[in-house]
Parts: sequence; C-alpha cells; structure tokens
Amino acid sequence: MICPKCGENLSSATKVCPCCGYVVDDKMDEYLKQMESHLMTLKSVAPVSFGTYFSNQAYLLYGIMAIAFIIVYFMTGAGLFLILTALAIILLVISLVRKFTGARKNKEPESRFSAALVELETTMRLLKNDYYEAKVVRERLNDVQSELKDVIYRHNANRRRAVTVWIAVLLITVAVCIAGITVLGNR
Repeated sequence: MICPKCGENLSSATKVCPCCGYVVDDKMDEYLKQMESHLMTLKSVAPVSFGTYFSNQAYLLYGIMAIAFIIVYFMTGAGLFLILTALAIILLVISLVRKFTGARKNKEPESRFSAALVELETTMRLLKNDYYEAKVVRERLNDVQSELKDVIYRHNANRRRAVTVWIAVLLITVAVCIAGITVLGNR
C-alpha cells in the first residue's frame, strides 16, 4: 500500500503513515468520539457519598452496635441498652435483607464508574496502539490522561471522605458504649 499524501510504501496493517502522519484508516474519528463519550460518562458518575457508602456497609455497623450494646447491657443491667440492642438487631436484619435481595441500587454509581473507566482505558489503548503516529491522537490522549487523573483523584477523595465519616460514626458508637459502662456501671 502507498500513502496517498506522501507516496511512502506502507504495510497493509499500517493505519497512520509514519512519515507524514496521514490517517489511512478512517476509524480514528470514531474511536476519538468513543473516548470522549466514555470520559463524559466517567465524569457524570455521582461521587461516592457518605450515604451511599454507609448504606453499602450498614450491616457491619449495626452488627457491631448490637454486640457492643448487649455487652454494655450485661455489664450494667441498664434496660436502655437492651432496647438499643433490639433496635440494632432490627436494623441489622433490615440491612441484610436489603443487601441480599438487591433492594439497594447504591452500588450502581461505583459499578458505572468502573465500567466507564475500563471502556475509556480500552479505547485509549486501542488509539495508542493503532493511531499514535497521528499528532491529533497523541495530543488528545495526553489531554484525556490528564483529565482522567483528576477524575480518579476526586473519586478516591470522595471515597476516603465517606470512609472517614463511617469510622467516626463507629467511634461515636463505641464512645456511647464506654460512657454507658462508666456512668451506669457505677450505680
């Protein structure tokens, strides 16, 4: 095959002329549009919030609360902690039922983010492997790589914030139990 622009001899697998950068294969624009679409999908995914993270992990918190409250009840004999234990067990059962019946759709943003990231990276890899000689592809890949780093950083920062708040809620629960043991245990 011969490049129509510069006349260089090309192999049949060549998609971009290495001499002049002429795009021999016309699918490059389609792949660039797909890359943009995947990037927009990735940017549009709702960030991980405390509510989302909490509802996905609530059964753990309720289980820990139930155990802690029952221990405090046996140590102090305070009926309040028996009521709190019953409430924590009810919430635990509800969250487990919701988890195993698929009633929650809170994992959807996380799975959408992962799917969009995989699609974007796949398209970027295809562009890099087949069309990297084209200047427009190199420039756009560099721009998208930079944007991708920012999107992933924000996504991970939101996740860290949600985990931090979740741990704070857990520590407050433990503090209430310790306060209950201290105050009611002295009676």
